[in-house]
Amino acid sequence: MPLSPCLLPHHKDYVSLRVRQGRRLERLLMHHASRHQWVGLLVIAILVVSSGCGSNPKSSANGTSLPDVVLSAPDTASSSTGNSDVISTEDSTRQWTNCEFEGQWGCPCKTSDDCDSGYCIEGEDGYVCSKTCIDTCPPGWLCRQANANDAVFICLPRYVTLCRPCSKHADCGSQGLARCIPNVADNGSFVNGSFCAAACSDAEPCPEGYDCADINLGDDAPTKQCVPTSGECSCSQTEVNLSATTSCSRNNEFGTCKGSRTCSEAGLTLCDATAPSAEICDGFDNDCDGQTDEVDAAGCTLYYPDNDGDGAGIGEGQCLCQNPGPGYAVVAGDCNDVVKDINPAAKEVCNDLDDNCINGTDEPGASGCTVYYKDKDGDGFGDPDDATCVCPSKVTPELISKGGDCKDDNVAVKPTAVESCNGGIDDNCNGETDEEGANGCQLYYVDKDKDGFGNSKTGKCLCGPTGDYLTKKGQDCEDELVDVFPGSKEKCNNIDDDCNGTTDDGDAPKTCPQTAGAEASCTAGVCGIAVCPKGYFDIDGDTKNGCECQADANFGVAGGTCKAPINVGDLGDGGSKVIVSGNVMPSESGDWYKFKAIDGPDTNGCDTFNVRARFLKNPGATYVLDLYRGSCAGQAQMCTNETEVGWTVNFGGKNAYGVFTALGKVAGSKTPSPNPKIGGECKCSTATSATGQGKPGMNLCINNTAEFWVRVHVAANKQPACVSYQVELWNGPN
Repeated sequence: MPLSPCLLPHHKDYVSLRVRQGRRLERLLMHHASRHQWVGLLVIAILVVSSGCGSNPKSSANGTSLPDVVLSAPDTASSSTGNSDVISTEDSTRQWTNCEFEGQWGCPCKTSDDCDSGYCIEGEDGYVCSKTCIDTCPPGWLCRQANANDAVFICLPRYVTLCRPCSKHADCGSQGLARCIPNVADNGSFVNGSFCAAACSDAEPCPEGYDCADINLGDDAPTKQCVPTSGECSCSQTEVNLSATTSCSRNNEFGTCKGSRTCSEAGLTLCDATAPSAEICDGFDNDCDGQTDEVDAAGCTLYYPDNDGDGAGIGEGQCLCQNPGPGYAVVAGDCNDVVKDINPAAKEVCNDLDDNCINGTDEPGASGCTVYYKDKDGDGFGDPDDATCVCPSKVTPELISKGGDCKDDNVAVKPTAVESCNGGIDDNCNGETDEEGANGCQLYYVDKDKDGFGNSKTGKCLCGPTGDYLTKKGQDCEDELVDVFPGSKEKCNNIDDDCNGTTDDGDAPKTCPQTAGAEASCTAGVCGIAVCPKGYFDIDGDTKNGCECQADANFGVAGGTCKAPINVGDLGDGGSKVIVSGNVMPSESGDWYKFKAIDGPDTNGCDTFNVRARFLKNPGATYVLDLYRGSCAGQAQMCTNETEVGWTVNFGGKNAYGVFTALGKVAGSKTPSPNPKIGGECKCSTATSATGQGKPGMNLCINNTAEFWVRVHVAANKQPACVSYQVELWNGPN
């Protein structure tokens, strides 16, 4: 029981309390002296109190009188600061929220020496100083005995453990009859930790954010407790600092697995309990029942007692995750577990014992047995489909040792009979009926194309058409083509259609398309034109249009060779030109043209001699040009296989009119197409000295008159075509 207030002056804690109150008074006076610029006088009345709580003085343990200190604040009416702190022995009206002085109620502390009251207690957000009380405390605090060995009552926070993670009621303290309440998920699959609640009632409601709910935990009487409205408690800073934890679990049809949740800066961690599952052979307690890999776990193996060590056991066995060791086997079915040679894997032997524990003793097929057959028709041969390998003790009179009878109800059918053409009976039981060479057979040939004729090399003597052997007629020379057989009509296809030994003969050309003015031909299966009228050619190879291309007027007359060219006359270098045209037939090497290029007197210091040949029309780039100077011999060739050719005299400098270096050359040269627009001896002059050089800065003007040959022919990468060309022959400036 707590001590009576009348006995407090004689208690050592009371003396200590008065000393701390003296220090507190000193700090209070200094505080008011600095705020009001004056020091009030304190009247300290030393009252002699009797030991009976009247006017008798208080005595210590050695009889010395102890003063009863009465604290009084300065006159607040004369204060300019409006300070409302009031101090009394009961501390019932003091506002403690400001914590203006160290050690007062509600101020942070580490040890009891930091507090005026001598009590440093755990608050909602850390340790704070408490104060003594008689029966009342500020809102949210309870007046409770400091501890079981202390007669002093102090103010304790009512909700200091509210929402603290817990495992049992004792974790929540004794004040307020707080309870440790489990947080169960909506679907019942989790016990998501437990937290401390706080007792409540209509007179003592819960703080904001909490509901006063009826709680029945089953371990004591129902009670009303403050629980969070949100359903989930958050962690205070103190609980974060302490890494407070609570237990949790996950539940399902397989069991319950336990885990924990810990307070962190981010709040309570998720429950780390694993989900219970069916027990499997993996070395873990999957269903959290405290056992691992128990009997009948998924993935287990059946083991049977094996007393004789023959690898087969007896009984129903047990399904285990681990091999139980010697004396057990994974194979069942041993019918004699004391004889090692008798087990399901043993081979049955003709010995009047059940060696393999299957179908009794000496069953058919046992080692040492003999095959016997049943002979229903009595021809001395038994039915192979009715055979049995039996031990000597199991032989019966209806069994014989010869088999092979394929029709055991017909005495004429047996392995020693002769095969005949008799409608599908296997007379000799060789697996074939009416086979080749049987009595009464005829010669048949393979007829793959089913044209009624077969390959003469494939004949067989058969009882009738069989497979591809369908005809009695031979002489088919191509048995995979239905239109090829003796007497068939010959076609232009490079095939001997009538099998007479020759292809595309007889009327084969008549099967080709016929063209007016031309005679059709057939060569190696290709239809063509046998004869075209003079001056006409079949260039496209299409027999439908026959000899579709007519040669130009010069064909066979002129231009066919360089020795007989088409002469177009003289071309002066003043800009003379001529346009020629024609076509080249397959029998021609090309069209040859000849002209004489005249180098006339030079004017304005420039030689305008510039020979050129170019296409004005060349469909499909079918044709190309060759240029010869002086003759049509090979060494005179200037250009070949070009679409534009030319020849010009030497000139100096990069441009036609520019700064020149006198070259002094008198010979012309060939240039690739296209030629410069203006070339030649520009500028040029006659010789001015014995050296034969032109004037400084000019080439030497000479007479370049010569004969030129131009050949038009089909390009090497083109096929002859029935198209006409048009070529311009030119001499002079562009």
